[in-house]
Amino acid sequence: MSATIGGAPRSIDIGCGMEKLPGSVGIDSNPRSHADVIHDLDVFPWPFESDSFERARAFDILEHVQDFNRAIEEIHRICKADALVLVRMPFGGGIHHMTDPTHLRGATHRTFDYFDPDSELGRYRYSPAELEVVSFRYERSWPVTRLGGFFKKLDTRLLPVIEKNALAYELYFGGIYPMHNVYFDLRVKKSGRPPEP
Repeated sequence: MSATIGGAPRSIDIGCGMEKLPGSVGIDSNPRSHADVIHDLDVFPWPFESDSFERARAFDILEHVQDFNRAIEEIHRICKADALVLVRMPFGGGIHHMTDPTHLRGATHRTFDYFDPDSELGRYRYSPAELEVVSFRYERSWPVTRLGGFFKKLDTRLLPVIEKNALAYELYFGGIYPMHNVYFDLRVKKSGRPPEP
């Protein structure tokens, strides 16, 4: 499938559901979704040409796919070099991860380090797909209540400190003050460096 209309670059919304990113090509397995392409994300390859997209969004979907590495390889394949990939996944120790029985995994701030050959964990790469972690951030959500307002104010002060000390937070405090989601801004790299044996 072409990723352009009238020559203009398009973005892809992977697992778009009912809230497809405006102006994007949506892909989802649910025929009731707002997807332009109905396709099971665990069936490879995905129905797009290589190097088609300059931007991709994968919110609340990568925790559901059976083969995480293959899904990342498909994102890498269909995106151009330097494409921006926005990801949201449930925090590994948070309630969003643990509540949904269809979640196969959660994320920590280092989940995508395995796809960056220049990161400390990049030496353990399990895939040829290369992604640079440009940034990450945690998210906590609260119901609109008086207590929720208190925690929102507390989070405004705590989250920058927690994000600066993410490893220590996840090792020692994640169970005490758990996050709900982790957001990643990733950049597609196409150096072609194979994983080390």
